[in-house]
Amino acid sequence: MPINLEQFAQQFDRECIQVCKVYDWTTHVVQLTQDITFTFPAGSLTGITVSQVNCSLTLLECTEDAPRRDIECVVGDQPVTLQVVTLSKTIQVVLEVVGTNAVGTQVTVLSNPALITTSEEVILCAPEGTTVCCNATQNTFNICRVGAFTQNGDTITATISVRICQSIVVTFEVILEVAARFCQPRPEIICEEECPVDVFPPQCPAVFPTMM
Repeated sequence: MPINLEQFAQQFDRECIQVCKVYDWTTHVVQLTQDITFTFPAGSLTGITVSQVNCSLTLLECTEDAPRRDIECVVGDQPVTLQVVTLSKTIQVVLEVVGTNAVGTQVTVLSNPALITTSEEVILCAPEGTTVCCNATQNTFNICRVGAFTQNGDTITATISVRICQSIVVTFEVILEVAARFCQPRPEIICEEECPVDVFPPQCPAVFPTMM
């Protein structure tokens, strides 16, 4: 449908807004395997026969830990100057132990959080002055698996495999002139309950009464 520019201009005013312009947006996967020693609250594993060990993870922090450097790339057929950004990630891992205690009751014990730190390079459009942020996407792609493990008192050393998909966004605050109008609060909704009115149950005319 064609836009009526004259009508559009009548409905909206020119406004200035301050927003974050997105310079780049991509995803990147952190994948690693590491042996970690987990500690548990004192005595929490005493007398427990372990039947299952699981782990969960949280991306706590993602920060730049080195100066950016320019790199010349060809994207499609176009040469472009991009930046190599070094991102340091801190990942929190918690071990969950499922087993039975001395009286045969199933119990679940959580370890104290353990931290993994890793650093990776990502190629982005991130010129000087922009801000790079990354967050873990919330989906089933993110996994934490436990391989071989050994128990020693209130500690368990386990081989942990981690995979996290990150959303990496490069932004810079800008002021834009846009055609817009100010929002107003909606009217209050008043919902009055009414007394129910008795009605006949729905009938089945295709079944009864039959046409003779």
